[in-house]
Amino acid sequence: MSGLLLGGLGFGAAIVLIFLEVPVAVALGLVGLVGSAMIIGTGGAMAIGASTVWDSLTNYTLTMLPLFVLMGNVAAHSGLSAKLYQSMSVLIGHRRGGLALATIGASAGFGMISGSSLATTATMGRIAIPEMREAGYSRSLSAGSVAAGGTLGILIPPSTVLVIYAFIAQQSIRELLLATAGPIALAVLLYCLAIWVPIWAGWSDAPKRPRANGDERNSALRELLPPVGIFGLIMGGLYTGQFTANETAAIGAFVVLVYGIVSRRLSGRGMMLALMDTAITCGALYLVLIGANLFNFFLALSGLPFSLTSMFAGLLDQPLLVILLMLTIYLVLGTLMDSLAMLLLTVPLFVPIASAAGIDLIWFGIFAVMVVEMGLITPPVGMNLFVLKTVQPDIKLTELWRGAAPFVVADFIRVAIIIALPAIVIWLPHTAI
Repeated sequence: MSGLLLGGLGFGAAIVLIFLEVPVAVALGLVGLVGSAMIIGTGGAMAIGASTVWDSLTNYTLTMLPLFVLMGNVAAHSGLSAKLYQSMSVLIGHRRGGLALATIGASAGFGMISGSSLATTATMGRIAIPEMREAGYSRSLSAGSVAAGGTLGILIPPSTVLVIYAFIAQQSIRELLLATAGPIALAVLLYCLAIWVPIWAGWSDAPKRPRANGDERNSALRELLPPVGIFGLIMGGLYTGQFTANETAAIGAFVVLVYGIVSRRLSGRGMMLALMDTAITCGALYLVLIGANLFNFFLALSGLPFSLTSMFAGLLDQPLLVILLMLTIYLVLGTLMDSLAMLLLTVPLFVPIASAAGIDLIWFGIFAVMVVEMGLITPPVGMNLFVLKTVQPDIKLTELWRGAAPFVVADFIRVAIIIALPAIVIWLPHTAI
């Protein structure tokens, strides 16, 4: 059996295993080991497996991963994340569509901490939808804002998915984190329009609520200062060059820990739970990285990435066509699997093609993350929509699709804008000190 055919069969086997709900790390690692053994023998595959485990666990770049996860867990147990929705609903909930806007903002904050679009959708579905229903919001608008809001957190630093992309694609994590600023601002603007336009057109109901008094608003502002300050510290330190990405992770974790202690919101039990959650999460992430490395090594041995690059040879002088083809593939996969699984499967194949086509790999990383998240809310079978249907079973699928539609349109516009104006993504990392 030729290496190219074996690589194609291995790629297909990995997708089938993931569809069968085999853990991503196990699926990728198993295919990588078995495939490598078929090419270079069992002894060689075992040797590569051992060195891959060691290299993944001792890689300096990845030391920021447990620090970012620790920062998120300490923030969660210090009450930083739990107050986001409440504070934002106090500040803007009295406006038409204000609760939906608050849901978008709070979902982004939850996603930043959890690192998972699906987990954010499930959590905010339980918190925000009951309050919006009580306020008289349309069920479609409530569901759409929760499903779409969960996709934002994956881009907001610290982003574990971008760290993993940087490791696999051999790119600068500092430049990737800086590159998120423009797309995040664009996403917030377009999502606001996706909420307001249906309300103005009379397609969605979003009644006004009584305005909070001054004391309530001041209290809400105080609750928002810590997460905003931490985000500003991360982006400011990266932009000015005062901190490396690893130092930023360490400083962020330290600042959140100090906040929890000084505010007396982080108990000893909370700290122990944060450490345990961090250990469990990082164990899972490192297993995923080890499995991905084994899978990548197998693909390289098979020659599949290089063969695909050759197949794209006729398109490499037309990078726009390459981007549109990748966009189509990501949208299809997004209806079937989680964003991390999609990236781990496709990055080893797409990065060589993007590089050969002259596409900036920092830009491509942001593009890939945005597109795989967009697939999670694309009807009829976006994964976020199914998660929300599980959490709120009385919401009809047609209501979910109708609620997600304006946000899908907003996402398509956002992707079109960064394709037409790539400087929105790459300007800040290229001008940073």
